[in-house]
Amino acid sequence: MHPALHLDNLKRLPPAVRSAATAAISADTNRYRAVENIRLVRDYAATRKPEHERALVVPALYRILDPLKIPNLDSLPTNLFSDTPPSESELSITKATLALEALYQLQLPDSLGVDLWPRILAWVQFLHLYNPGNLRAADREPGLFTHSILFASRFLDHTPTFRLMVCTPWFWFMLGRAWMYATKLPDPEKRVYAFNTIFRFTTLENVTETSNMDELLNGVGGTLSNLACLVVEYLDALILDHDKSDSVLPEVLYVTFVAGIVGFLNLIDPTLRDTTVVRTSPGRLGEELLAQPVLGVLLRLLSSVTKTDVPGTLPALQHLFVLLLVFLPSKPGWTQLPAAVKSGFVPVLLLCARSTFAPHLADHLRLCFQMILPPALISHALLSALDAGWRDIETSAKEITGFQIPDFQRMWTEFSSLVNERLQVLHAFDTSYTAMRACDNLECSTLDGKKNFRRCSGCRSFYYCSSDCQRADWTRGGHRNTCCSYGTLLIGERNNDDSSSRQRSFLRALIHHDYQKERIHIHSKQATFLRQYPHATSITLYDYMKGGVHIDVKAAPKSFESLDGPEWKDIVSRAAASGGRMGVDVAIFTENGPVQSRYLAIPLRSNSGVITHKLRELARTLSPNTYTLDEQTQSRHALYLVKTVSLIHETNDVHVTEIH
Repeated sequence: MHPALHLDNLKRLPPAVRSAATAAISADTNRYRAVENIRLVRDYAATRKPEHERALVVPALYRILDPLKIPNLDSLPTNLFSDTPPSESELSITKATLALEALYQLQLPDSLGVDLWPRILAWVQFLHLYNPGNLRAADREPGLFTHSILFASRFLDHTPTFRLMVCTPWFWFMLGRAWMYATKLPDPEKRVYAFNTIFRFTTLENVTETSNMDELLNGVGGTLSNLACLVVEYLDALILDHDKSDSVLPEVLYVTFVAGIVGFLNLIDPTLRDTTVVRTSPGRLGEELLAQPVLGVLLRLLSSVTKTDVPGTLPALQHLFVLLLVFLPSKPGWTQLPAAVKSGFVPVLLLCARSTFAPHLADHLRLCFQMILPPALISHALLSALDAGWRDIETSAKEITGFQIPDFQRMWTEFSSLVNERLQVLHAFDTSYTAMRACDNLECSTLDGKKNFRRCSGCRSFYYCSSDCQRADWTRGGHRNTCCSYGTLLIGERNNDDSSSRQRSFLRALIHHDYQKERIHIHSKQATFLRQYPHATSITLYDYMKGGVHIDVKAAPKSFESLDGPEWKDIVSRAAASGGRMGVDVAIFTENGPVQSRYLAIPLRSNSGVITHKLRELARTLSPNTYTLDEQTQSRHALYLVKTVSLIHETNDVHVTEIH
């Protein structure tokens, strides 16, 4: 037995306290007096007397907490502290509760932990399970568990006690339950101590052992969702306000705690530290975290940690970036990208780019500005979120005298130029866009406002200006045979359940904007294509996978990458039979992440086929194979194409209306 636990130590206490401590561990027939004795001992432990004097009460507390005195749960009454004198079991519970309170007031030698811990844990477990009807768990548990874990923190550096604690059954449950209440502790200093204890224990590798993990999950509520909610709450509570000088959390501990909680997540699910592979799912824990407001919390942490300059800041920043780069490219993370932008994603990236840590974060920043954000600039929701603060973002970027990454200025210029162009499309769309449709009876092809058309109730993709046109296309146009095949490629309600009607309309507006901007070059490519393949149907591809659009003209084979099946064949055959009034335009864009491509047919419709006929006439005047020409001749050929196509437009555009 440890010397500090010998009963002889009680003789050195002040007489009144010595008498109370001795009586508290003896059989007293007056149970009210027994409670008063242990209360006196507890109050003495909380006085301002020297630590070595107050610690003299430990032998009495040690004996009161004897696990053999823990009552049988089945024999206990449903109510405590009734008007009748306390039973022996109630007396044991009351004395143990007061003894724990007394112990928590003392700073004890580390070597005492091995003797005290088993008794403390046994009684805490009992008090948790014992829930008398007149005492609410919500009232008892916060103090029960947080004080216990704070007491445990005193032995973190004592190896024997530390090993004993983490190997004791039910310890991880207690840690989880204490974690639940730690972020709500009103005392800032106690909250820091609790966070430090949680950090020390949750970064141990044996937390991932099945039995320990099961206990921890049960402690925080029973599910992975509970754990995710707690992690986000913990991270949010960590955020340091640099404008306040009275923070009790030292910056070095701040970044340590941030790195620690991310390290804990990585231990549980290694997927959360692997950015080498872009996954549709960030793992079970990642998905649960994304069901919480984790992205906004991570961005606020990035902003706060970047303003910190203590040892450990860089690893903390890198850990946070890795989490972001695992979350955002995943399917659930991608859908939350507009919300992340609204929470300040771009300003936070700029803050990191001009910090002293920027050279070490260069790869992370490049991924954000080149892989994640640009492909997402086809989203109406994201652009709207970006538009709200874009003027301030640009002003802030212009005021930066120099970025810490050599090529960042070029990267930022490219990104901001693309944003400005897309915002112009957004503003035009929001202020003056009118949804237009073309009659899908190709014998008609009337263009008018969407509200003036009736939609096919089968495929919900075809529109008709009248019931006569709908019957004509059903019988003569072949829609009777292909109606059920639609719902995958042609833009419409059925093939894109995750997007809103507004987003589909915005895609039409965006592709039409890019078509009009590059119309001369597109038609030049089409004329060249028609010279090589005079009887083939072409498709115009608008590739948005890297952000800025890349437009190309190719043949429309029966199968092209993701374009296949009866729906695709019908789209191509209808374009071929349209007399030049329907073009097969296909948008390629990201879906559910920056590397997952989606093909969507957004046909170009026209009230006249004259442009296509003129391009065919132009094609017959061209050299059969421009690729064999020398560079100077190719240049003259390209200039001729541009001039001739421009003349075709000038001559015929007055009679032509085109929509997507």
